[in-house]
Amino acid sequence: MRQVWFSSEKKISVVLFSLIVISMLLAALAAGMLRERPESYIVLRVDDIQDYAFRDTQLFLLNYSVEADLTMSLGVISGMFGEDQQVLEATRSAVKSGSEVGIHGWYHEDLAGLPLSEQRDILFEAKNRIRQLLGVDSTLLIPPMFSFNLDTISAMQKESCSIISTCTDYDEPIFNAEVINIPATVELSILSGNTWCLKSADVVLWEVEKSFELYGYAAIVTHPQEFFKDGKLDQTAAISLIALIEKLRETYNFTTFENIARQKTAF
Repeated sequence: MRQVWFSSEKKISVVLFSLIVISMLLAALAAGMLRERPESYIVLRVDDIQDYAFRDTQLFLLNYSVEADLTMSLGVISGMFGEDQQVLEATRSAVKSGSEVGIHGWYHEDLAGLPLSEQRDILFEAKNRIRQLLGVDSTLLIPPMFSFNLDTISAMQKESCSIISTCTDYDEPIFNAEVINIPATVELSILSGNTWCLKSADVVLWEVEKSFELYGYAAIVTHPQEFFKDGKLDQTAAISLIALIEKLRETYNFTTFENIARQKTAF
């Protein structure tokens, strides 16, 4: 049998070519895996955005979202919003920076206790108010007190609201293809009587990790009043929140419920 011998230069060329091909294959495989693997997304949902109440803490949260380039999901009580110019302008700035706006009732109503027609009226008026004041067409409903029923879902369909964010601790009705539920999975504080107690960072980080195991995402719900003490902003609580956000950002990306919904429907 005739043997074919390669010169040293040809051997090096073959090796280099093989390495290039392998590198290209590995790069293509990695790119494919990245396309198939969803990002690790967290939503920070801030409920009870409204005129005058807990103003210092609202302004802290809204301004912090802009300064830190932190996307939030803002639950606006539409019928109690728009007269407080400081809160309004801070909310506008947050929205321009990427935060989304959710309908948190008109007067923070118990939606499940209302007939379909009234629920639909609330969504209609709230959407118009948010569009007029903030220039966005909100499709997200954050039911006050996590209270809603099948009529709520019907009202959402009629008023072009496609996302509802409740809480995993509460019972939920059957949803359909037109309405997707992306509930809050982690509560930042514990309410004891009328007092909010922030959870430790370790507890929140553990709950976020468990949320990803169970749901593939995490949504942390909080309220301005959780950072309110003795009639003003609780500086200690504010510093704790900032430290927690910075820690979470080492692993996760903050986003909106709208983006989570796109991720869910894409797979």
